[in-house]
This record gives sequence, structure tokens and C-alpha cells, in this order.
Amino acid sequence: MSIFTTLFFLGVVDAIEGNMAVTEINAVHWRRVEVDIPLQFFPCEIQEGDVFYVTRGVDVTEIRCGEPPE
Repeated sequence: MSIFTTLFFLGVVDAIEGNMAVTEINAVHWRRVEVDIPLQFFPCEIQEGDVFYVTRGVDVTEIRCGEPPE
């Protein structure tokens, strides 16, 4: 039997500087952390103020654009 847990973290793009997105991500216990993410990691075009979320499973971490599904 395998237990599979998926976590997600909500983020917002604060600024775009060169080829990096300066973001704020609500991490563990809703603590906000600033993370610089290369633009090529996003599966869509982004701009300041855009919302994204990060999903983390057993063997994969993905960035997805927009709000997470309910």
C-alpha cells in the first residue's frame, strides 16, 4: 500500500527582473518567503501581480499558473 500526499504552496509575482521572477510564496504555516524563480520554469507568460501555485508530490515539483483547484 502506498500513501501519496500532494502539497501545494500559493505564490504571487512581485516583480520581473531580467529573466527572473521575484516572488512571494506562502510556505509552511503560511510563512511568506521570497523566492527568485527563472522565467523558463513557468508554463505560461507571467507578469507582476500574477498568481501561481507550486505542487509537490513524491517525485515531482511543478509550478502551475492561476489559482489552485478547490
